[in-house]
Amino acid sequence: MQITELEVWKASMELAKSTYETSGNFPETGSGTLSAMIRSAATSIPANIAAAASRKHGKEPLNNLQKAKGLIFELETQLYLAEKLGYINDDQLNSLLEQVDTSRRLLFGFIKYYQRSDNHQWNNHHSESQQDFNSDETQPDTSF
Repeated sequence: MQITELEVWKASMELAKSTYETSGNFPETGSGTLSAMIRSAATSIPANIAAAASRKHGKEPLNNLQKAKGLIFELETQLYLAEKLGYINDDQLNSLLEQVDTSRRLLFGFIKYYQRSDNHQWNNHHSESQQDFNSDETQPDTSF
């Protein structure tokens, strides 16, 4: 499967694009600015998803997905700060937060999928037991 076929990657790319465009209107420049931090977090989300998808098994892909998960929360916090500083208005914030929520839900689902699909290989090479994962893994978790 190509990375461009993954819904989680597509959604995170759209989020990165929207965030990048919106942050371009911020009144600051330089590498340590809120704009730069937002752009870095937003572009790193799909990059980490792509890195994870390029590998089949082991800890590294899951680590990449966990990085992407942390970056989504980081980006969300930075967007709230941008709104509080007056860099974006409520409508812009809400639009971006909808994309954050969509990307987050898809990423959480992808992480669970990865854990399920890698579970047999993982436990053949590591000491963790099947009990470390949710026992009702046959049904997708839609509670998030």
